[in-house]
Amino acid sequence: MKAVILDLPQKVIDERHRLGQDRWDEVWEGVYHLVPPPDEEHQVVSDSLFGTLWSYVLRHKLGVIRSNKAIRDMRHPDQDYRIPEWILLQTGRESLLKKCGWYVDEGPDAALEVVSPGDEPDEKIPFYEKMGLRELIRVERDSRRVQVLRLVAGRLTPVSPNADGWVYCEALRAFFRTDVSAAKPALRVLLELDRTEHAF
Repeated sequence: MKAVILDLPQKVIDERHRLGQDRWDEVWEGVYHLVPPPDEEHQVVSDSLFGTLWSYVLRHKLGVIRSNKAIRDMRHPDQDYRIPEWILLQTGRESLLKKCGWYVDEGPDAALEVVSPGDEPDEKIPFYEKMGLRELIRVERDSRRVQVLRLVAGRLTPVSPNADGWVYCEALRAFFRTDVSAAKPALRVLLELDRTEHAF
């Protein structure tokens, strides 16, 4: 169920914060979005990718990956931010991570959005474009359908798959595709620099 709450009382926001329920909440141009915690299958996709790519990125000095970091618009820092599953900042851009900060003020090099039923990933795209997010990896929780969108002339544009169905994320030096050959769809990841393949 979707709901937009106007003029949410500060005491409700404070209570959600006190209870740790606001970890995924976002503010879209001043409108507070109460986001439920991800379910188990959503976390399987997000955490599996995070674990595999985190060590890969470190091993090859590609940058840093951080989970639950908000991307915020500095013109309205408390009134306009989104929280993808995780972000990648390539080597040389680590200074965007603020000490004790929960946010970055510029578009990361890559971000992941896992899409569960009822989520609003497409509505986030204009914000990500405005912030200069370079690549967005979008994975549907149930079907494992994957897209990589790359910023081209200010628009996040789907990357075309190669002849084998793989889509390439430049920032991560990794390929992604959906495998529907088994009973349950799987997300496959091919790490270019390791030459290893993983499935979730």
